[in-house]
Amino acid sequence: MTYNGLLRYIQGGIGLVLFLALWHVASTTGLFGRIDPEYSLLLLPTPETVLKAIVETFQDGTLWGNVSVSIIRVAIGFGLAVLIGIPLGLGMALSPSCNNFAEPFVRIFSPIPGIAWVPLAILWFGLGDKAAIFIITLGSIFPIVINTVQGVRDVDAHLVDAARMMGAGHLQVLRRVMLPSVIPYLVTGFRIGLGFAWRVVIAAEMVGVPKGIGYMLGVGRSTGRTDITIVTMVTLGVLMLVVEELVFAPLENRTRFWRRSVAV
Repeated sequence: MTYNGLLRYIQGGIGLVLFLALWHVASTTGLFGRIDPEYSLLLLPTPETVLKAIVETFQDGTLWGNVSVSIIRVAIGFGLAVLIGIPLGLGMALSPSCNNFAEPFVRIFSPIPGIAWVPLAILWFGLGDKAAIFIITLGSIFPIVINTVQGVRDVDAHLVDAARMMGAGHLQVLRRVMLPSVIPYLVTGFRIGLGFAWRVVIAAEMVGVPKGIGYMLGVGRSTGRTDITIVTMVTLGVLMLVVEELVFAPLENRTRFWRRSVAV
């Protein structure tokens, strides 16, 4: 590990310890004397209380049971968004007719938040996985489409012409020139789309779709279990951190190399 990498972890650890200490003081002093300390423990449980709730919900299966449901929903909905979004983006970038047909729909529907589709999804598909998957797909597809289109249009035309002059066929141009240029845009689209997917599935589960992290969050709110609410928030943050470090960060490092190799 390099010195900068070690320093990053040390400073991050110090920041986390300071945050937990400040959290504990705020909980036990009534939000720094603003309210009664006993009441503040209900509004903002101590880190120890939240840790106990994590252990309890993990041991009784509540935490993993709801997390696994949300993960499956996001995986299916986001997978559909990828399977639809990449071909659609390629078609819009490479075919003027396809772009003329699809662009009005993309421009109209892309600004609409996925959460806005929740009422219609529940009316159309009922309270279940189909409604959640429909919302996730709509909420995450547009960043993938837009970034795919932008990636293809930003391919250096001189590189394409040079490859063709050297005898490269269509597949070679696609694999050696276009793909390395488009992949970084896809990674960005995937990262944004996955963030949108988690936002909309949490909202859908909170307002009616049974089971999942959002459902657990809503139960914690309705029963006055602030510790359960914080547990679900921490769990979601950890999930996104794991995906970032294990999937997106390695992909970004790899695609940076590809782009440098294309530029050379």
